[in-house]
Amino acid sequence: MDEIELQPPTVTSPRHTGLIVDVADVGLGDPMATTGEPTRPYIRCTDSTLLQLPEQLHDWAITVIATTHAHLATRHPTMFPRQIEFGVLDGAMYAELL
Repeated sequence: MDEIELQPPTVTSPRHTGLIVDVADVGLGDPMATTGEPTRPYIRCTDSTLLQLPEQLHDWAITVIATTHAHLATRHPTMFPRQIEFGVLDGAMYAELL
């Protein structure tokens, strides 16, 4: 994949907004990776741009992917497209589904 890495901005307080992205999907670049190989989580924007997620958001991406599959398995409407806010607050990177 030829995606670029997402660079969330630093926000100074919870009242401020980070980077809001229109996301069509969250996925894995190599879902069959073996031990020691990266799975490379990414987001696909609604304009088809691929953004590789920083390592700090890998667990978040895995959780979103699992939740999306569980949601679809119970015949609920898809969770995407939707907006997601990304940022760094107090030194910690975050992603929030809006």
